[in-house]
Amino acid sequence: MAWTAPAPWLAVPGRCAGIGRRAARAWLAVLAMAMVFVGLTVPAASSPPEFLHDAIVAALRHGGEFYDSTRDLLRTEPDADAARLLPPALAVIDAAMPGWGMLALVAAVLTILMWAGGLRFGALFARTSGVVMVVSLLAAAIAALAGLWLSAPHAAAAAALSALALVARARTHCVASCATACAAAIIDPAALITIGVMGALASAEREGRETIGWLTAGGIASVVLAVHLHALSGVAIAAPDPALSGQALARLVNAGLPGLSQMIAAPLLILSAFGWATIGEPLGPRVVALMLAGVALDGVCGMRSATLAAAFVAPGIALAPGALADLMRGALDRRRITVTRVVR
Repeated sequence: MAWTAPAPWLAVPGRCAGIGRRAARAWLAVLAMAMVFVGLTVPAASSPPEFLHDAIVAALRHGGEFYDSTRDLLRTEPDADAARLLPPALAVIDAAMPGWGMLALVAAVLTILMWAGGLRFGALFARTSGVVMVVSLLAAAIAALAGLWLSAPHAAAAAALSALALVARARTHCVASCATACAAAIIDPAALITIGVMGALASAEREGRETIGWLTAGGIASVVLAVHLHALSGVAIAAPDPALSGQALARLVNAGLPGLSQMIAAPLLILSAFGWATIGEPLGPRVVALMLAGVALDGVCGMRSATLAAAFVAPGIALAPGALADLMRGALDRRRITVTRVVR
């Protein structure tokens, strides 16, 4: 389907522009049913707190060694299957810096994400009201990441750096994006999903140099993970907590839209994914793919990947009105073709 002129809300053509009446009505019905379904079925859940991280940092500050401390703590950690995957990078940095220094570093990363995301998202809108809306929602997403940091630092760091990698990505220069995603995966191997998603889409678009960059980033992070797991080999850990499985979508909802009732936040997540999926900009498919892959692969090999796309949940809501307007125009279109024969 050829894209037509962009909707007044957006500065870029949407994928729903010029859609037929039947297709528009079908998509509206599917969207409404999906929002009602998730609102009624998704339970309330939050990201598991990383008690092990604080204990390891305390041990390092008192002269302990990372792997010795980790082996002892893993035996009693309720989420040990996920905790053992976390390399020492974040704990070592945290232990080497004063408390205010780590907070300043986190604030700097979130400020850069706010600045880069504001520029990237604001360019998608044709109206000042749209720019204000998406920047405000991005600020709410930054606040949500700051809240996530207090309970799950590795998950928050992976989400913030993954978001920065997606926002910074451009076809002409992708080195910074690849390096940022590699740093995210070294902190939390769940971000290997970010690298995989970006590499797969770059390969599908036949971007050879970019694909090589993502393969390199994935290779470096995989080697770091392999060395880390080898150092912890043979450690007996507790059985995984069954209460933590099957809640990936709920954790993404809570991380992206904290403070809202699940019956409101879950439909908004569907609306956000719909907005990203219908935007005619290369960032859109990447965000949707990261959301789907993060939720689908959560818990695989102990990874906690559901929250990787948390920073994109709130801003995506601002994209939905343009797509909904296109669908409403298509659904209410009553134009007919009248053939008139003139006899001379």
